[in-house]
Amino acid sequence: MTKKTDAPITEFFGDEMTNLDLFFANGKKEFWRFEKIKQLGIDKCLLFFPRHFNELGEIQSKCELVYEFLSASTISPVYLYDKKVLIAMSPLGGAAATNLMEELIYVGIKHFIGVGSCGAITRGDIESFIIPTKAIRDEGTSYHYLAPSRYVSTSERLNNALEKTLKAHKVDYVKSTVWTTDAIYRETPKRIAARIKDGATGVEMETASLAAVAKARGVEYSCLLYYSDYNDGVVWESRFYDRIKLRTKIINLAVEALKNAK
Repeated sequence: MTKKTDAPITEFFGDEMTNLDLFFANGKKEFWRFEKIKQLGIDKCLLFFPRHFNELGEIQSKCELVYEFLSASTISPVYLYDKKVLIAMSPLGGAAATNLMEELIYVGIKHFIGVGSCGAITRGDIESFIIPTKAIRDEGTSYHYLAPSRYVSTSERLNNALEKTLKAHKVDYVKSTVWTTDAIYRETPKRIAARIKDGATGVEMETASLAAVAKARGVEYSCLLYYSDYNDGVVWESRFYDRIKLRTKIINLAVEALKNAK
């Protein structure tokens, strides 16, 4: 029996895996559009978080629209990329992103790499990519999938594939912990200092949630991130970079790692 607490989010019931068919098996979702993906044997997907995907001409030229994820307020396209993997435009935030992931798992996707940005909270090399090996669960969604804990880890196999790919292309990177939060504008000095002590170098909004879903559903999730800005709770600095060039590069690296993961 679940113990009642003063914080309902920590009351883990363990039966949250039983009601997907109530939503997915009633014909309201256009899952028939994934038949081609199943026929091709594709079970890998890149989740893309930044805006302006339509500006990435090199990537767009290899994309074929196969599905549209409908949430309450957005339409997020899912593409077949280079006839080998899916690239899904993901909404921001753990709850919305896991909604998309649940649908993709339901139609047979088993391996996910997320691509996006995070804020730097330590003064490291802001131009390095980040492979988060674990995330601090300072959000809500993950607690509906896993019993309470401070961290949730990402896929070691996919992390190794990412690392191998970055090394092959001589790309600078760090393996680190990220701080996942769903509260906007709460990167205060004391909270940031506490998360740095927990091992975090960056702050973002999805990794803990998606890694928890992956563990609960028996699939894999990892991510490759870049720093978009710096915030220590006192000083905020934006990073200026060529968004098209950087986002094209990070997609190509993540797709290569996803295809070659062993």
